[in-house]
Amino acid sequence: MPILDCSVKNCIHNMESRCQLEQIKVEGSSATNSDATACGSFQLRRNEASYSNSSHLPNPENDVKCAAENCCFNENLKCHADHIDIAGNGACDCGETLCQSFRCDCK
Repeated sequence: MPILDCSVKNCIHNMESRCQLEQIKVEGSSATNSDATACGSFQLRRNEASYSNSSHLPNPENDVKCAAENCCFNENLKCHADHIDIAGNGACDCGETLCQSFRCDCK
């Protein structure tokens, strides 16, 4: 499973720049660049004290379902990159996030 770093500090799943979820979804089925991708698992944190599950520690590895069909790391709708960076600090919805690890394998 990929190691996932996340700079989306205001996502409820983000703890210490790691995602607490065991699985996330990257959206952007027709993306040809990282700006056209998004973290479909993003949820806005309403305040600093709220976390999706405060009993869990950050997950260093995540299963990443990926709808970005043009990404060279996408194999059968799963990401096979060794390392993934999700960006979008200050995002208010998933459309303001992106997968910075996206690499177009456009034909």
